[in-house]
Amino acid sequence: MKTLKILSLLVLAAGAVQAQGVKFAVNQPAAGSKVKFTYTPKGTNLENLADVKCTSFTFFSGTNPKNAKVDLVKDGEIYRGEITTTDSATVVGLAFSVGDQKDEAPAGYVLELTKGGKVAAETYANEAFLYGLAGNYYLGLTLDPEKAEGLYKQAFALKPALKKKNLYQYLSLAYKTDKDKGTKLINENIQQLAKIKEPKEEDLSTTLNLYNLLKQKPQIDSVKAILLQNYPKGNYAYGQDMNALYTTKDFAGQEKKAQEMIAKYQYDPAKKADEGKLNSIYNALAGSAVKAKDFDKFELYSSKVTNKQSKAGLYNNFAWSSAEKKENLELAAKLSKQSLDLIEAAKKDEVPAYFSSKEAYLKSLDQAYATYADTYALLLYHQNNFKEALSLQEKVVLDKDIKSSPDVVARYVTYLIKDGQNDKAYTQAEGLIKDGKASDSLKADFKRLYTTLKKAGSYETYIANLEKAAIAKEKAEWTKKMINIPAPGFSLTNLKGETVSLASLKGKTVILDYWATWCGPCVASFPGMQKAMAKYASNPNVVFLFVNTWQTEDNRVKLVTDFLAEKKYNFNVLYDTKNAKDPSKFDVVSAYKVDGIPTKFIIDGSGNIRFKAVGFSGSDDSVVKEIDAMVGLLTEKESSK
Repeated sequence: MKTLKILSLLVLAAGAVQAQGVKFAVNQPAAGSKVKFTYTPKGTNLENLADVKCTSFTFFSGTNPKNAKVDLVKDGEIYRGEITTTDSATVVGLAFSVGDQKDEAPAGYVLELTKGGKVAAETYANEAFLYGLAGNYYLGLTLDPEKAEGLYKQAFALKPALKKKNLYQYLSLAYKTDKDKGTKLINENIQQLAKIKEPKEEDLSTTLNLYNLLKQKPQIDSVKAILLQNYPKGNYAYGQDMNALYTTKDFAGQEKKAQEMIAKYQYDPAKKADEGKLNSIYNALAGSAVKAKDFDKFELYSSKVTNKQSKAGLYNNFAWSSAEKKENLELAAKLSKQSLDLIEAAKKDEVPAYFSSKEAYLKSLDQAYATYADTYALLLYHQNNFKEALSLQEKVVLDKDIKSSPDVVARYVTYLIKDGQNDKAYTQAEGLIKDGKASDSLKADFKRLYTTLKKAGSYETYIANLEKAAIAKEKAEWTKKMINIPAPGFSLTNLKGETVSLASLKGKTVILDYWATWCGPCVASFPGMQKAMAKYASNPNVVFLFVNTWQTEDNRVKLVTDFLAEKKYNFNVLYDTKNAKDPSKFDVVSAYKVDGIPTKFIIDGSGNIRFKAVGFSGSDDSVVKEIDAMVGLLTEKESSK
């Protein structure tokens, strides 16, 4: 199965007891203590939703955060909970959710912990990490570079040794906050680094990164040369060699480079310290062997990969590609089965450091197993082993802890039909249609099942009612997400050289979709967006605009036009403009405060943002239903005036 899966704001004052919907019982409690809190969803995007869940993220001085489920007790309109901290903890953040929907509180729910009655320097550094980089990912808060910069300053004042470790992150935030002041500060630190008589590799690497921030190519090239000369076997040299390995298109040439790397760095498979580097090299070679259709070499190099998860991933990638193309089925099935065995074996291994808990590690393996089982089931189906394919797919689809994609369920329907289990197939297909996640081929299967099972009444009436129910469900969900914020104005040039402004579209509903050619989820959503456009083609009051942004390549226009021509999309694409002061930023996407793409905004006839949709909803049908729901709600609002 293909995997697509796919961080400014009002922030807490230091030591605040209340953060929007959360009240902590203790202000700046001691690390190691228990802290009670209450949470009120009212005023958040979880308002009126049932079954609110809470996860705590605990941050330490130098390790990855650990997450834990927090049990909530509902008391009227509020939820009560308790978190237990450890002596080494510095900060705890709370994330609230209902299903896939997260409480995106701009300030986040963050609690500082103290040691000896004082907030430690590491606490401020971890808060800076959250507000500057990862808080959206962990806690749903909105990033605030200025706030993060100030927190780093507090950390450095208390513990100057932290500055060296966090220097690049701090200066990059300072540069984002104020380019002129940031540039001056960066240059001052470069001068300080230049005074070191015998710079270590990390000193030179920091200097290189700072020159990269300023985009000063002569200085960048100079530091690169010094790094390679002084540290020919260092981390930077290894990174350059790996880049060369990946970019070598000729497989034989790539094998030669790999052998040269292993000899140069004297990697020994028996040494644990070399294992990760060798795994990366053999991973690259195995992937290229598939492209070269050298399957013996693929087996050779993938067998040398010692990391069970990496090897399982290699096997699954090969197996899925073969299943899609219906080729090399025997070898693909063998490797696919091995990928499942490897995932099962990995459950007994030590939990890798980058996982926050054993529970998170095992959950990740379970999801991988389900993904790879879907691949193996399809291969079994292609080999006419229908019973085993159905049995395996059924375990995946019916596992309550696994969230199966619509494609996985659709294949389950296919296997059920093949096995003559039409009633089960009908129920599963009907569920996808009700959820607005059915493909055209699944709807065709459903129509045949409707006839075969001799269902009463007209199929056309029944399917229309199902789709109507899907839209109603979607509308109910989007009603809770409706907002009313003035949309920033813009005037941009499209593919034809015409100027398109938001002001000129007053009175119309505008679907504004931010995207880039390199963005996988953006591209995945486009067939659905094309269908949505076709559906509204006769409605002059609904306008689709696709804003190409964050596309930094020199041949941007060619990339975009070639992409659209190849895919045969007739989108009205506008080019977001690069910021005059900072070319790394784009004007309109910044004005709309977009953190990631694809992001869609639905703007009403009065020029107000009424909906914001982030990411790809999973299927073409889901995209159309999403657009239908939001446009339909706006139409109803306008009609009621």
